[in-house]
Amino acid sequence: MKKSIIFVLALAFAVTASAQNGNEGRRERMNNISLAEMYNRMASRLANQMKLDKETEQKFTVLYLDYQNARHNAVNPQGGDQEGAEQRVDFRNLTDEQATELIQKNFDRQEKQLAVDREYLPKFLEILKPSQVAQIYLQRGGGRQGGQRGNAPRGNGPRGGGFGGGFGGPGGGF
Repeated sequence: MKKSIIFVLALAFAVTASAQNGNEGRRERMNNISLAEMYNRMASRLANQMKLDKETEQKFTVLYLDYQNARHNAVNPQGGDQEGAEQRVDFRNLTDEQATELIQKNFDRQEKQLAVDREYLPKFLEILKPSQVAQIYLQRGGGRQGGQRGNAPRGNGPRGGGFGGGFGGPGGGF
């Protein structure tokens, strides 16, 4: 009996260590991917979902890369990743003034990105059907067609938090 308990514990340890190594490898690979590569992958995924012909796919890819770069540059004019820096803030230690400033910066960033979204809408509609353009704007950040929680648009709402959805616990409320 004692040997089987030790065996089960050793097996559990090995599985846990393996899972952690896999997550670290995935995180490292994601950190090594450039924005251009990430945007190219997103364009390819969307083109496949929309079943575009080759000519339309080429036009779409060029426009989509330009669009994503414009969105990024609107909120990161000096380069870097300001949004990522704000996500690493320890919210428990913020003063009221710091929290208010972060909220305002987030609103400003969203307004700049919305302006870019509106600027590119007619450009996308020149080469795509409205239902295809909807996939660009309403599935942002998603990976599966219609597979997001509740089929809600992603990328502009509360950040998903792990267990229980974007608002924390199992009930999902405030």
